[in-house]
Amino acid sequence: MAYQALYRQWRPRDFSHMVGQEAIVETLRHQVETGRIAHAYLFCGSRGTGKTSTAKILARAINCTNPQEGDPCGECEVCRRMQADDYMDILEFDAASNSRVEDARELLEKVNFPPQFGVYKVYIIDEVHMLSNSAFNALLKTLEEPPEYLVFILATTEPYKLPATILSRCQRFDFGRIPAGQIQGRLKEATDGAGGEATDGALMAIARAAEGGMRDALSILDMCLGYGRKIDEALVRQVMGTSDRSFLFQFSRALAEENAAETLRLVDALMNSGKDPLVFSRDVSGHLRSLILAKCCGEEMAEILDLTEEDGKEYQRESEQISTSRLMEMLDQFMRLETDLRYSGSPRVALENVSLKCCLRTKETDTLALNDRIAELEGKIAQLQDQLAQGIVVQAEASAVAAKAPRRAAGKGVSPKETSTAPKQKTLTPTGRGADEIWKEALKQLQKTEPGIHGMFLMGQYVGSDGTEYRWKANPTFDVVAKSLNMEQRKTKIEEVLTEAAGVPCTFIAYDSAQEQQKTEDASDEAYLEELYSTFGEEPVDVVDELPQA
Repeated sequence: MAYQALYRQWRPRDFSHMVGQEAIVETLRHQVETGRIAHAYLFCGSRGTGKTSTAKILARAINCTNPQEGDPCGECEVCRRMQADDYMDILEFDAASNSRVEDARELLEKVNFPPQFGVYKVYIIDEVHMLSNSAFNALLKTLEEPPEYLVFILATTEPYKLPATILSRCQRFDFGRIPAGQIQGRLKEATDGAGGEATDGALMAIARAAEGGMRDALSILDMCLGYGRKIDEALVRQVMGTSDRSFLFQFSRALAEENAAETLRLVDALMNSGKDPLVFSRDVSGHLRSLILAKCCGEEMAEILDLTEEDGKEYQRESEQISTSRLMEMLDQFMRLETDLRYSGSPRVALENVSLKCCLRTKETDTLALNDRIAELEGKIAQLQDQLAQGIVVQAEASAVAAKAPRRAAGKGVSPKETSTAPKQKTLTPTGRGADEIWKEALKQLQKTEPGIHGMFLMGQYVGSDGTEYRWKANPTFDVVAKSLNMEQRKTKIEEVLTEAAGVPCTFIAYDSAQEQQKTEDASDEAYLEELYSTFGEEPVDVVDELPQA
C-alpha cells in the first residue's frame, strides 16, 4: 500500500477528534442533535485550521442514521459507505480549478436529484472565493431557495472576496489559528503513532513554525520523520532552514551595539552554512517581535509566545539593551526585506544592506528621538522649527541681551543710547575669518554628512566663539540634547568639521540652559571688573574725606 501523508492519516473523522475551534464544534454538534440544519454554511479561516475537515464531519453527521452526541456513529450503513468513499450524496467541488460559470451550471444541474442513501445532499465548495462573478450569480438563486434536502458548505481563506449577496445567505463560522500547545499535543500523538521519538522542544518548534495551522505542522513533522525516527530541535532547524535562538540573540546584540563588523561576520557565517536569506529575515522579524513584546508586556510575553519561563526572562534581559523605537524601526526594515528578497537578484547584498542600516541607525534617526523617555519629542521639534522659522527664539534671545546691556552700562556711566548703538565686535579666528561664518559653513557640512547631529542643533542656538572654541546652548526644553552633543563620539565629529572649515584646530562645547545662564553672568561680572580697572587702575586707591574748612 502506498504511503499516506501524516496530515491525511490524522485528519479527524468526528468532532471529538478536532483540535481547537471548541465554540464552532459545540455549535455544530447542537445543530445536529436538534435537527436545526441550515441550508448554507460559510467556513472562514487561514489554511490548516480545520475548515474542510469540519465540513466533511458535518456532512457525515447530518446523514448518519444514529448520530452520537452530534458525531457520526461510524457503524451504520451510511457511515460505512462514507468512510469507504462510496457515497454519492456528498460532492466536493474545488472552485480554484473550476471557477467558470459553466462549471457552476454543471454543478447545479444535479441539484434536482434527491439523495440516494441519506437525508441530505451536501455540496462542499472549497476555496469558494475563486469563483467568477458569473459563477456566483448562477449559484445565487439556488443558494437562496434550495430544495429542502440540499445543504451547501462553502470554505474560504478570503471571505472579503465574496459578494455580499452570498455572505448574507450563509451561516458564517470563523476558524481561528490553533494554539501552539494544542498543536504540540497532536504532534506528540502523530509521532508516537509513526513509531518515532521527539523532544518537547522540537515539537514546540514545529508548532510555532506552523503559525496556527495543523496541516502545516503535520507536514513539517512528516519531513523530519523522513530524516530519522529521533527528532530534536537541531533536526527541526535543519529541515526548515531556520536559525537557532542563540544565533538570533547574537545577531540582535550586534545590531544593538552598532557593531557593523560583527554583524557582517554573522551574515557571512549564515551564508556559509547554506541558510536562505529570506528564511533568516523572517526569523529575525519574529525575534524582534518577541523582544518588543518582552519590553511592552514583561512576564506576560512568555504566555503570549508559548515560551518557557526561562526563555521569557532571556528575552526580557535582552530587550533592556535597546529602545522600543529602535526595535520597531528594525522590525520595519526586516519586514520590508522579506518582500524585497522575493525579487532580488543578490539576496546576500540585500540582507547585508538592511543589517548595516539597522546597525548604524542611531547615527541618523535614533538621535532625533534621543530616547524613549521623551515621548513627544517629534511634536516639540516641529514646534521649535516653526518658532525658528518665525524668528521667535532668536528675538527672545536678542531681547534678553539688550535688556541686560543698558543696566550694566548705566551703572558704569555710559548711557543706554550709547550702548545700544555701539558697533558689535566681530570675532575673528586665527586665520582672519569670522567665527560666525565658519560656524555656518560647518553646519552645512554636518547637514550633508551627519543629519542627525544637524537636527539636534535645531533644538538650541549658537552662542558664540572666542576664535577657536565654539559654544552652543540648548533650549530649556531640550537640555538633554547638550549632554548628547558632548558625548565623545559626536563631539569629535563636530570638532573635526569645525577644524576643517576654520583651517586651525577648534574645540566645541554644548551647554544646557542652566550652565549657559551661569556662564553669561560670570562673563558679565568679569567684563565689569575689567572696565573698573581700566578707569581707576589695578593699584589700591585711598579714599580721603576732606572736611570743609571753617
